[in-house]
Amino acid sequence: MCRNLARLAESTLAQVADHIEHVREVAGVEHVGLGGDFDGTDDVTAGLEDVSTYPALFAELFRRGWTEPDCAALAGGNLLRALRSAEAFAAAL
Repeated sequence: MCRNLARLAESTLAQVADHIEHVREVAGVEHVGLGGDFDGTDDVTAGLEDVSTYPALFAELFRRGWTEPDCAALAGGNLLRALRSAEAFAAAL
C-alpha cells in the first residue's frame, strides 16, 4: 500500500474483542485462537501494540462474560488440541 494514502483509522482493542466474539459465535469457542506478527510493522491495534498487552484483551473478554476455560482455549489450548490431534492422526498412519 502506498504510504502517501491517508491512513485508515487505527483499530481498537474493543474492535479486536468484537471480532473474536464474532468468530466464536460463527465457529464456536473451540475454533478460535490468537496469533500475532508484530515484527516489521508500525500499524498495530491501539492497546495491543505487542504480546505484552494481551492481558488487556483477556480483561476485556472477561468483562464481556468469557470464562477462564474460554480464555485458556483462545490463548493456546485450541491450538495445542489441534496439533495433538494431527500428531495422533499421523502416528496412526
